[in-house]
Amino acid sequence: MENILQAADRLFQNRYIISIKKAFIITLPVIILGSIASLINNIPIDIVQAGLSTPAGQVIRVVNGAIWLGSTAIMAILIAWTLGYYLGNTYKLNGTLSALTSVSSYLTICVTTSDGGISLSQLGSSGLFGAILIAILATELYHAFSNLKINIPEDTAEEVLQMFAALFPVMLSVFFIALTNGIILTTSGKGIDEWIYTALSLLFSAADGGGLVGTLLLVFGIHIFWFFGIHGGNVMDSIMVSAFGENLINNTSQYALNHDAFDKQLDIISKGFLDTFVFMGGAGTSLCIIIAVLIIARSRYMRSIAKMGGVFALFNMNEIVLFGFPVILNPILLIPFLLTPLTITLVSWSAMSLGLVARVVTEVHWAMPPLISGYLATGGHLSGSILQVINIAAGILIYLPFIRLMDRRAVQKEALKDDNTVLLKNTLNTVIEKIHNSTGEVNGEITDFSIVLESVVRDLNVLSAQMQQQMQLMHTCDEYIQTINTSVGNSDNSIKIVLQNMEKTSGLSMEGTQNIHQTMQKMEEAFLSTQKNNELANQLNLRCEQIEGMLKSIEFSVAAANIKDLSENTAKVVSDIEGLLQRMNADTSDMIERSEVSLRQVETGLQKVIDANRLFGEIVQNIHNIQVQCHTVLNHSGEVTGKLQQISEQIRTTSHFFAETASHTSKVAEQVRNRSDESKEMVHKLRKLNVETSLMTENALEKYER
Repeated sequence: MENILQAADRLFQNRYIISIKKAFIITLPVIILGSIASLINNIPIDIVQAGLSTPAGQVIRVVNGAIWLGSTAIMAILIAWTLGYYLGNTYKLNGTLSALTSVSSYLTICVTTSDGGISLSQLGSSGLFGAILIAILATELYHAFSNLKINIPEDTAEEVLQMFAALFPVMLSVFFIALTNGIILTTSGKGIDEWIYTALSLLFSAADGGGLVGTLLLVFGIHIFWFFGIHGGNVMDSIMVSAFGENLINNTSQYALNHDAFDKQLDIISKGFLDTFVFMGGAGTSLCIIIAVLIIARSRYMRSIAKMGGVFALFNMNEIVLFGFPVILNPILLIPFLLTPLTITLVSWSAMSLGLVARVVTEVHWAMPPLISGYLATGGHLSGSILQVINIAAGILIYLPFIRLMDRRAVQKEALKDDNTVLLKNTLNTVIEKIHNSTGEVNGEITDFSIVLESVVRDLNVLSAQMQQQMQLMHTCDEYIQTINTSVGNSDNSIKIVLQNMEKTSGLSMEGTQNIHQTMQKMEEAFLSTQKNNELANQLNLRCEQIEGMLKSIEFSVAAANIKDLSENTAKVVSDIEGLLQRMNADTSDMIERSEVSLRQVETGLQKVIDANRLFGEIVQNIHNIQVQCHTVLNHSGEVTGKLQQISEQIRTTSHFFAETASHTSKVAEQVRNRSDESKEMVHKLRKLNVETSLMTENALEKYER
């Protein structure tokens, strides 16, 4: 037996079978999700169905329907994609492009509906066989055409290179399959997909006659298809309908007329017969597999699959079992997978033929759990439930030795895994310990280094701050120097203006000195003239006094001589002359007084003019001295301005040096700070590495154990 299984294993260890297994296993999460959604919507429990009829339940039903459409309903597409991906990888092709080619190629052979669409049944489990064949063919064509490439520059982007490299292979592969399907469709009226199922149906056309032999052949066909991943029920549906499609309807009608008619008047074989007594838990009577595993299996993986799939198998959904163990393409389970439903079919037919069990008289929902379904299908007879128990027990007995063999091999693998796990765990623990020790030492070194770096950063920050202060002081000094320079410049301008004004003033002063000198000459001349006039006025006054004295003497003499002979006119003249002289004397006296006043004023004015002349001389001399001093100041100011400019340039140069030094110091401090931060981050990462290493080790061991 072991040799046979080893030979079978070698037979199934080819790239196609391995890729198909991987494709089914990788799609298991989607299958489980679709199974859950379908189970909720179809569970044959009145209270559940009543809940799904409420507004909230309708939402749940719609959501589950959408999930089913996105999972189970497109199984053919999912398998075409995943199979193309894995098979492409075996040829070292681009897996994504290989998967894309497979899906596109399969869609080209699908039968179109009247409105030009694709039937949903061809995208689901009914199209699995066609999807598998086309995916294999498309990948082989892609591999054959993969040498046809377009030469483009090597520096082109990687995505563009991949696109051009796959352009001809993908196009030619899809085109070849589409062309082939088009030729076959136009010449025969059927596409590749239809011919596949026509050929498969012809293989089991003998079952069309009904009866026990035909039924056994039908059951065998369904399960052989399922073994290769093809939905056998859908493939054989047309044969099933042709063979005994109306048997259940007739039984229901006869039973309605006579509840006691359960022997010769009723047909044994019907679709309800197979669903109720053969396909318990799904194809292969999968419920027996689950129970057998739970009874004797020690493999953790097998028991976990059995527990997970058991709930669904109770409602006749076995995708988890078929794809999880897997049953599909599993040489160990091939014999019991075919033998169990054939045996149960024979046992059930025999029990009903002998009249031991009531025949199926009513259609029961396909998701109805066993025992309940047997009771309801037979019109409420316990014999139906008892037969189901016997069938399940028989199936368990058939599966047990194969499950034991499968379990032994699984346990050996798991034990090897466990041994490897222990060795791996010990090795990893040793490595982790060494990593911890090394990282601990590195942590210490990095920590010390980080402390030194922090000290350097502090010193550099202090130095940078000092540089910034010096630079600020230099900037302030430069501003002061610029202010002084501006003030000196303004002073130069003011001095130049003063010089200009002084030159004008000096000119005016010289002119004023000349005018005063001329005035002084005029005043001297006026003084001399006034003095001379004063002398003349004194002389005139003296003369008048003399004349007056002479007149008085004459008048006395005349009076004394009694000169009678002087005429009255002469006396009058003398009297007038005397009066005139008196007036002249008075005027002369007044003139003399005025002349003396004028003389004194002229003398005072002359003195003032002399003083003014002296002051003007001093003013001119002072202006000259000021001009000399201003020129000296201007010369010194120019020198000062030059020195200030030199100092300003030195300050700017020094400030620039301080700025560059401060900037460089800041950059160095930032770099050192970054190194310090990197060191701290490195310490953190090392510590995190220790934790993650431990967690990764634990997770790896857990996954390895699983």
